[in-house]
Amino acid sequence: MCAFYPRTQAILVVFCIGLALGALPLYSQDGQTPSGTISSIDILGLKRTKTHAARYPLEKFIGREASSLDINEVQAAIKDTGILEFVSAEFIETEDGLTLCVTVEEKWAVFPIPLVISGSGGTNFGFFLADRNAFGLRDMAVVGGMYGAGGIMAIAMYNHTPNYKGQIGWNSFFMYGRREREDQDRDENVRRAYDMDQLRISFGLYYPFNDHFTGSAAASFSHKSIQKKIHDSPENGAMLLGITPGLSLRFSDWDGYFLSQQSISLSYHYNFAIEGSSYHQADLRAVYEKSLIPGLRLSLKSGAVWTSGSDPLNEEGPNRAHVNILPGKFSARHYAGFSAGLEKHLIKTRIGTLSVLGSWQCVLSHGPISGSEIDSGPSGGFRFYLSQLALPAMGANIAYNINSGLYQFSFHIGMEF
Repeated sequence: MCAFYPRTQAILVVFCIGLALGALPLYSQDGQTPSGTISSIDILGLKRTKTHAARYPLEKFIGREASSLDINEVQAAIKDTGILEFVSAEFIETEDGLTLCVTVEEKWAVFPIPLVISGSGGTNFGFFLADRNAFGLRDMAVVGGMYGAGGIMAIAMYNHTPNYKGQIGWNSFFMYGRREREDQDRDENVRRAYDMDQLRISFGLYYPFNDHFTGSAAASFSHKSIQKKIHDSPENGAMLLGITPGLSLRFSDWDGYFLSQQSISLSYHYNFAIEGSSYHQADLRAVYEKSLIPGLRLSLKSGAVWTSGSDPLNEEGPNRAHVNILPGKFSARHYAGFSAGLEKHLIKTRIGTLSVLGSWQCVLSHGPISGSEIDSGPSGGFRFYLSQLALPAMGANIAYNINSGLYQFSFHIGMEF
């Protein structure tokens, strides 16, 4: 059986020193730190997941010197899959070299998802059936719908994850919704209101050039139809064909409590109008998460969106700027937001990890409703990361905008798309 736990007092000392420095070495079956190059990967504990799909995220370690590899790197690669949980790891010496032997547990990946999103914009309820490990290939399949303050919406999506070097990933998305759209200013005054039907279909390809750098391209069709004009609504709807190229760079690490990422992504959207007006959009997002000590991490996030044209149908909400101090129905054409904070784990159990987090946020927005504005304020809340279920975090949050004097409350449970 694979295991990385030290079996002698001397190794225990090395283990403690490694913990203090943030690097924990892996050992061979005899309890010694091996020398040599990693030549192969072996995965134990798989039931549903295909072996090649689980092994692929670890193949980046082949060719590495065994003495330079630590447990945190292996755990980060396993946890990054979203559907596997790390159990243990060790090196096994063979005639062909060193084999990195990793034991994992599969998370429960097929489940119904009750979704609740509550905030200043009202409460929405949804139900989705999801498979985070479709066909045992680490693919994601989701189908379901939502009903609430925002109207009704049906969604179906599938994402195929590359499982071989050089393989192209792809994704497809379908959404139909009928909703009452209200565009607000930062004081939560409704400045536009109308009922709209929306259909969106997209298909995209993405290619991982290496373990961190990915290129993508997508084509989409969207149709927005004004059903009822209530207050200062757009005159007409729109029918658009979209092309979206993008680039992203991402790293991840594990400190024993949090899976942190350092990432940046840039995408460009060109939307050609069959009906309505064509427009361009550029989107930049960046995240820097790093543990200061195990269980305490620094979190820096930023987001910027620029949109051409003057059609209010193309304006965005504040979530694209990585901030939550603005109302959920706030509407603007351009954003530049930044958030800096800390997150501390409180309790870690087999079920998951409970943490508390706080941040300071600021955002520059510009649009026809409010002109150019700068908002800032604190935000804080709780998160619970599930370890045995392939779901992202659930949590509650409160944010205060010192410019408007308003609080924003939010609660979410379920999955992000």
